[in-house]
Amino acid sequence: MTNQRHAEQGVPAFHHDSRPGLDGRDKVARRARTVTIIILLLLLAGLGRTLLARQASAHILAQRASQSAVQPVRVVQAQSNRHDNQLTLPSTLQGISEAVVYARSSGYVKQWFKDIGQPVKKGELLAVLDTPDINKQVDEAAASHELARIAYQRWSRLRAQDAVSQQEFDEKTAAYQQTAASLKRLRDQQDFGRIVAPFDGIVTRRNIDNGSLINAGNGGSGQSLFSVAQVNKLHLYVYLPQERASQVKVGDSVDILAGDSATTVPGKVARTAGAIDPASRTLQVDIVLDNADGKLLPGLYVEARFKLKSPAGLTLPTNTLIFGAEGSQVAVVDEHNKVKLQKVLLGTDYGKDIAIKAGLSGKERIILNPSDAIRNGQSVAIVASGNSE
Repeated sequence: MTNQRHAEQGVPAFHHDSRPGLDGRDKVARRARTVTIIILLLLLAGLGRTLLARQASAHILAQRASQSAVQPVRVVQAQSNRHDNQLTLPSTLQGISEAVVYARSSGYVKQWFKDIGQPVKKGELLAVLDTPDINKQVDEAAASHELARIAYQRWSRLRAQDAVSQQEFDEKTAAYQQTAASLKRLRDQQDFGRIVAPFDGIVTRRNIDNGSLINAGNGGSGQSLFSVAQVNKLHLYVYLPQERASQVKVGDSVDILAGDSATTVPGKVARTAGAIDPASRTLQVDIVLDNADGKLLPGLYVEARFKLKSPAGLTLPTNTLIFGAEGSQVAVVDEHNKVKLQKVLLGTDYGKDIAIKAGLSGKERIILNPSDAIRNGQSVAIVASGNSE
């Protein structure tokens, strides 16, 4: 039906055809689809760019990781132990014989004859004590003994005449012998008032003066009178660590460095304790040295220097070690230039080098100055052979 016909029939013009409104909605829909497609294309383009950028970054990171994984390193090999194995231990010189002299009887110092530094011979008189109590006891014992002797002689004659029984005679005989023994004991104590030197040596200490009150013995309030030392020979004790005990034997030579002097005095190991002290884990060693010229003095601080044989084994520079939770380790480079962390047992520390007791055969290539971040399986490149310097 045409517009003319609609007009003729009286129909309103806007009911004659609906196409103009439909065309407007189609245009809006088309524009929306176009915008949506453009946005999607932009998003896809951004996503693609991002993926490409990430792929490029990953490639760069992989290249850098590959480059960093192959770390340049210097290596060394363990060497046989050639160190001069000296051991120096402190000690104090002592006289070959030393004694502190005490009194066996109480009394007063009547006179002393030897002062510090003076030489003495065995049995030479050092001092005399006045022992009035002992003297009185000796007088009483002598009187009792004399009475018992007279009684014994009298009863002996009576027994010869069979005037007394054998029992009575035996009692008198026993009393006589008892008083003789008591008298001898007291006279011996009286002789203890003579203080003599126990051996040849010098007096190193005098603790008395004329008139000093002396108590017998060295217990309680007993007082030492003299100290005597034999100094023509000296000795000293040192204590070896248990890991070195097997390297020292009787007769070994030892250099003794005395005081501030740079010269050494020869000594010899005279004896050892033969057992490790469980408290200190050391071996006591007695060293003897000659001092005929008297240049060395008892009580002098010295150092004993042992020349020990170098223990069999290997050494490594200390800058090859790695310390961590696994203990002491070294980084070994295998035939494929891969790192293997190897645990080792350490020995004596020589400063720049350290002894390796176990863990290496000596043929391994050990990395110098390994990084703390080094790990098992890491690839490395050996750039040069290193040394301990």
